[in-house]
Amino acid sequence: MTSDLGYVLCPVCGYPARGGHAVGDATIYICPHCGGYRLAGTAITLLENGTLPKPDVERFRDLVRRKRGDSTQYPTIMPGDLGG
Repeated sequence: MTSDLGYVLCPVCGYPARGGHAVGDATIYICPHCGGYRLAGTAITLLENGTLPKPDVERFRDLVRRKRGDSTQYPTIMPGDLGG
């Protein structure tokens, strides 16, 4: 969901985030709460239809940090990373 101001809602915490554009099968989100990440299309679908419960924001932020490490690239978060 994109607003008129070019923001999308972070699918994890619901806060307005930048990004929302696809790179391959993933969508990039740059959230001030969760950090910058790529969410796999399958994970987005599973979160949207409720098959995969939304993760705890603190744990998700840690996951993003750990997967990113020292890289300059946003990490790709897969359904398996979220318990799916």
